[in-house]
Amino acid sequence: MLTAIVIPADPAEPARLEQLDKRDVDAFRALVGGHLQVLNLERPAASMYLNDEGKLDGLPFNPRATALLWAHNPDLRNEDVIAGDAFILGVPDRHGDDTSAPSELIDLLFHTKRYRVLVQGEGDEKFYGHLRPFDSWFEAYGFGVHLVRMFSQLQDIQIVAEPDDERTKLIREWLRIGKENPAIAAATDPPFTVDSFEECFTVEEFEERITQAAWGIGTTFFHLDLCFIQQVEGGDEWLTIRHGIAFESITALPLIERGEFASLVRRLLAASKEQCQKLEY
Repeated sequence: MLTAIVIPADPAEPARLEQLDKRDVDAFRALVGGHLQVLNLERPAASMYLNDEGKLDGLPFNPRATALLWAHNPDLRNEDVIAGDAFILGVPDRHGDDTSAPSELIDLLFHTKRYRVLVQGEGDEKFYGHLRPFDSWFEAYGFGVHLVRMFSQLQDIQIVAEPDDERTKLIREWLRIGKENPAIAAATDPPFTVDSFEECFTVEEFEERITQAAWGIGTTFFHLDLCFIQQVEGGDEWLTIRHGIAFESITALPLIERGEFASLVRRLLAASKEQCQKLEY
């Protein structure tokens, strides 16, 4: 028997695991309500089955299956959508027989409590994690797909299980470091607390937020694991933290005006702890 991940088109109907006989093609067809079409997924490698004539027959749009397809098959991103119910199995074995859906994907969709979106910039080899957690895999996939569609400099995304309390630990660490700065610790309007921290999900948003106002002491913006805390009332002196150290005070607006801020942020994100300490980024 094969374990299939079934993704109904109706969002009110939960995704489920279903056992299938690999020789029972009629059962495969019954799940999608017609003739079968197969699309390839990547990371992990898998096969998505859908109704070959779903759009021609006017079957309803399947947002969850489409989000999975666009996240796991970049070649079809923005090119095709899924209409009707769909299901996922593993790639065929060496005999050409279907296999069960990858355990990695089953664990992610059915046995994970919280999710994190990883993004890969154009030309980058590594993926970087956004700190915003999601309680549902569909929300995480939808957000990831939205990011990669909105920002051309992002070339790929991954959805992963969130390590426990990663975001909370970072904010607590930044809060502690910020309070070691006398000016920041003395902030009263408003005081410097966990509520001072605002996440920016792209470099462009990071830049935009800094330029929106003359921010007060303790205002904090962070992108991935890079944190900027304002040290001067209505000024532009940002205590810069990464790798658990406050290593720099950055004046951001001149960099933004010269078009150099985004490249600086990317260098900071790529720098090691030693490079940050030595200001060699």
